[in-house]
Order: sequence, then C-alpha cells, then structure tokens
Amino acid sequence: MAVSSRHMTRHHDYSRLFIALGVIAGVMALAPIVAAIAGLSGTGVGPRTAFASAPSGEYVVFGRNEGAVDVISVARPEDPGALTEITRVPHIDGFTSTGAVSPDGRRLALISVDGGTASHPVASLNVIDMETGRITRAAANVTPGQVPLWSPDGGDLVFTRMPSGNEVQGPIHLLRVSRNGDDARTLDEFANVLGVYPSGYDYEGRLVTVVLDGAGSAVDRDGVGRTALSSSLTRDWKVSPDGRQIAFVEVQTASGVAYLARTARLDGRAVEALSAAVSALGTAWDPATNSASFGVEPAGADPTGRIQSLTAPGFDVPLGYSASGEALIVNHWSGASFAEPGRPQLQVLAGGGRETYEDQTRFYGWASR
Repeated sequence: MAVSSRHMTRHHDYSRLFIALGVIAGVMALAPIVAAIAGLSGTGVGPRTAFASAPSGEYVVFGRNEGAVDVISVARPEDPGALTEITRVPHIDGFTSTGAVSPDGRRLALISVDGGTASHPVASLNVIDMETGRITRAAANVTPGQVPLWSPDGGDLVFTRMPSGNEVQGPIHLLRVSRNGDDARTLDEFANVLGVYPSGYDYEGRLVTVVLDGAGSAVDRDGVGRTALSSSLTRDWKVSPDGRQIAFVEVQTASGVAYLARTARLDGRAVEALSAAVSALGTAWDPATNSASFGVEPAGADPTGRIQSLTAPGFDVPLGYSASGEALIVNHWSGASFAEPGRPQLQVLAGGGRETYEDQTRFYGWASR
C-alpha cells in the first residue's frame, strides 16, 4: 500500500480492506473490560445530555481517543471550538472505535474492542442515544474495525462476524440486529473470501454488500445475486443517496500500486470510470446533487471538481457531507502525496472556507435536531 501506515492508521483507518487478513499485530493477551462493559445494556436513563436541548440544526459527531476510552462529542460546523460531550465509551487501550450515525441523526452505533488478544481482538456493537447518553449493547463478538450499517429506517444494524481463534479459514457471517439488541439473525455467510462489507441500500431497498475474493470485487444483493464490480480489489465503498450507484476506489497493482476513482451503476450498467488517470482515496456523496467526491493527490486533477484544497501544501480525503450538502468533513493531510501524507487534521469545508477540529481523531457522521 502506497500510504505510509504509521501515519494513516494513527488518525483515520483506511485499512478495512485488510481486516479479513488479520493484520493486527501482536501476541500479548488483553483482559476484557469486564467492569466497564458489563452493565452497558442495563444502564438506566440518566440526565439528558446537552445535545437534547441544543438548538436545531446540523451537528458533526466526533470521537477523541484518550487511551482506554473514546470521548464522543458534537459540534456545529460553523463553531468547531464549541464541543458538547455526549458520553465516554470504554475499550481496550490502543484501539479506537469505529461507527456511524443513524439516519435520523439521533443515535450513534459504535464498534469497540473490549476483549480478546492483540492478534485476535473481540469487539461489541453498542448503540448510543445522543439525547440521553444511554449506551445499549446490541451485539457481542463483532469484527473490529468495520463500520456498522444502519437500515434506512434506523431500526436495524448490519455487521459482520469473522471466524475467531483457530477458525481463521471459516466463513464470514453477515448479520442483522435491532438497535436494541433484539432479533439478531444471520443474513448470509461467505466462504473462501477475503472480506465482506455491507455498504448501503439500493433504490429498491436491497442491502448492498461488497465481497472481495480471488477474482476481485463483486456486489451482492438479495434477489439479484452477485455482480462483478472489478477484477481488482477495491475500497472506500459508498452507495449514492438515490441508491442507483456505488462509488469506490479501485486498487491496481499491475505496475506499482494505484488507487483509481470509480463509480458503478446498480441498475444493470457496466462499471463507469470517472477518471482512469487520477489517484484517489476516500469517497463521499453530496445529497444535494447526488454526485460523488473523491480525495485526490495535489498533483492530480479532481474528476468531480468538488474536492479542492484551499490551503497548500496538502490534500483532502472526503469523509461525509451534511444532509443539506452545505458542509463536508474531510481529513486534510499536510503532505504532498499518498505515499508521504504528512499530518492529518479533521476539517469542515463550508461556505467557501474551512475550519479545523482540534484534537478530534475520528468522524462518525452528522447528527441533527
């Protein structure tokens, strides 16, 4: 991989592609956080958070890793310094939680490592009510590092469970569970694959799952079957707001490593390349225009014209647009290339300018009131 792992994995995880290969190094045993986690699902509703009475509008949801705990906060895009803390989620020191905000902007689903070993970590799927701060454990024994997928109505979550222990060659299970932890069920299982990544829902409400195997990348949907996406491995998959396209980055290794911007139709057409020459990382869909944005190296030309660095040097990797499309959160890197990315900072692009969110290490999505 061309991007320096010692920089990229510290602040923003672009290695989900390799979770299925078990690349988390180390053999030191880790004790489960029994005392901190055991009572999560039974936590009573305490005082309401400051977010419950915050002014209406769009809020950015952040995480800040403080070793053995992630501090979850929200902030208005126009006032990045005014953070409102929601709750603190414990986890094994050295790991950072991954997550996603629900479609209604009121809940946050987090996958946090709470046990296992450094080479075989074990995680739980927790759901945070951002108005009460209550944390509900929805599922245990979840694959670490993945981003859980909310159903369009916000009632369910989809995630994967990989083989554990000595069963590293076993199938990967795709599961669905209600946000309250009820009615957990297996949707499918995939044998002899490198990875399984639920990525969104199509225009008819069917779950879109990307499957990586020895033949490359494919899209799997209920009632449609598996459709080839690329003969190469891919990453950074995002389904469009209208459910008719999927944007992704194709990883080509024929002559060195290249990351190319791609989109594919989900209604029967072949893969359409946005640019065969531009290196790209990260994808985001603008809900106002239904157009895809990609992060490109400073020397490259942006095929969409949407992501342009306003400061030099550096480049932006898009993470997510607000519901209105008026603001975009990016990971701004100070370096000159993907190979030498430099230092990252979470920033918001809005109104022709940008602001920096100091000390925040992960973007989870947009909340609304």
